[in-house]
Amino acid sequence: MKPPGLLVDPGDEARLASQARAVARVAAAQTEDHATVAVVTFMLGGQACAMEVSAVERAVPRLGPTASVPQAGGGARLVAWVDEQPVAVTDLAALAGLPARPPGALVLAPALLLATPAGAAAVAVEGPLELAEDRLELRAGQALDGLPGLRLAGRLEGGAALLSASWLVACAGEAPAA
Repeated sequence: MKPPGLLVDPGDEARLASQARAVARVAAAQTEDHATVAVVTFMLGGQACAMEVSAVERAVPRLGPTASVPQAGGGARLVAWVDEQPVAVTDLAALAGLPARPPGALVLAPALLLATPAGAAAVAVEGPLELAEDRLELRAGQALDGLPGLRLAGRLEGGAALLSASWLVACAGEAPAA
């Protein structure tokens, strides 16, 4: 966002004060928009993505074997064992509108473990996983390029698409058929 230009004319104090307030609003918005965030970065379909660390309970470098488990209401859900606990598995590629990976391909996939209202869930991503700090360049609401199915919270200065944590937690907590 470019700050408005100022024309200094000491004889028009009201206009000068108005322009100063406009510059202050732009500066405040830029400071807020460029906040530094701690993120976990990963790739998805060849595109750099990130998720705020505060939304991730844990990251695992390899998901391990998955199994299709029948659900009481019908259908089935992919589940993996992480730390001897069953966790529901969601493939982020499928959420993004990319072809879903077969369960065998998810064995080697890194994953982000999220706490959802339905319990722990693993979101399979593409590696490598890295912890980073980056500045937020754009917040959602402005034009952002990304994979078609993803809901973005913004774009980081390094170019990574920052995923919406609330959207991903909601999606991971749902029960898609396996």
